[in-house]
Amino acid sequence: MKSIGGYFELEFREGVQYHETALKLSTARQCLEYVLRAKCYNKIYVPFYTCDAILEPILKLGISYEFYHIDKDFEPVFDRAIEEDEVFLYTNYWGLKQKTAELLARRFRNLIVDNSQAFFAKPIDGADTFYSARKFLGVPDGAYLYTNCFPIPMTDYPLFDPQSHISYLTGRLTHSAEQHYSEFTACEAEFSNLDIHRMSLLSDRILRSLDYNRIAKSRRSNYRCLHEALQATNELKIDMDDTRDVPMCYPFLSRRPELRQRLIEQRIYVPRFWRNVTDWLNGELAFEHELACDLCPLPVDQRYDETDMQTIIECIKK
Repeated sequence: MKSIGGYFELEFREGVQYHETALKLSTARQCLEYVLRAKCYNKIYVPFYTCDAILEPILKLGISYEFYHIDKDFEPVFDRAIEEDEVFLYTNYWGLKQKTAELLARRFRNLIVDNSQAFFAKPIDGADTFYSARKFLGVPDGAYLYTNCFPIPMTDYPLFDPQSHISYLTGRLTHSAEQHYSEFTACEAEFSNLDIHRMSLLSDRILRSLDYNRIAKSRRSNYRCLHEALQATNELKIDMDDTRDVPMCYPFLSRRPELRQRLIEQRIYVPRFWRNVTDWLNGELAFEHELACDLCPLPVDQRYDETDMQTIIECIKK
């Protein structure tokens, strides 16, 4: 029976989620696990340059896997055909590689597109596609999956309980990023090897309340501001498609080892993608090694404006 009256809960604008028609799960790795379970693949091809969380469902299910390289345009270095019981996984890097994902969908019958870094990219017909809301938006959990295979009803999976994942979100709102960073990392660790869950009701409500047009416009504007100022010194020659790309970040590659520390000293925080890559390469000095060591993914998200971008530019150009 529904409770009526009493104290209030958090209130949100009632709208529509950007991926309203997708399956709504708790994390991107759970989306991958769902696909691997549903389609019974025996082998998966995985890029060296990806998060180690991708391997969790692969190892859990005992599926064979093989790494492949990418080139400096973030294109797969892979010239083989794959078998009917195999699948190729491609990451839409930074939300800037949608064209490549579309070409791969024509090349491979079995393709999974990892859009964890490309929340606004459209799903591709014939390709299983998953997204992570947490990399773009302030939610405790949330992922989306587009697939044509539904062997298990969603109601058979429990809802994720976000209760212990809220404090760092409200903490950063009311205090400082530094004060609640340890809570954030602890919450991230709790997602490791978690069974498949449906998206929490809290994330579902938050994701229905957002102005996605504003978010996309802000990200594109901030990216363009950084690119115009930094492209001459950026060793990556990758740009946004002006007709559709909505970037996660501005990927800035520089051989200046002090740069990351300088940004941190100015309270400009950039993640490191990904420490596990150097271990996987086992001493091979490939392009992915350079990315793992030297890439600075500069923030362009909807919390910031041109003034903030100028702060980043000035710090880098010192």
